[in-house]
Amino acid sequence: MAENRSGETVGNAWVGPDPGQASGSESSAWLYDINVFKPFRRLGYGSAILTAAEALISSEGKTALGLNVVGDNEAAIALYHRKGYEVASMSMRKST
Repeated sequence: MAENRSGETVGNAWVGPDPGQASGSESSAWLYDINVFKPFRRLGYGSAILTAAEALISSEGKTALGLNVVGDNEAAIALYHRKGYEVASMSMRKST
């Protein structure tokens, strides 16, 4: 859970083991979910929550944080690019 200085809950993040890593070879973590609640969006909380998640995994000796993002979530994609994330894989689909 993430709170602002007034003690209001502004969002949350769920970080855990990287599902793509074999057991015993755990140098990276995975960001399963990150949320900034609607009234608090576009105020820098997403960046702050992501920074806190990165600090947490770093303090645990992890060297990388992976995540998935929906292709049309432009705000999230922009945030991840600003924070230095790069595309590691891509999945595409066409409805017929």
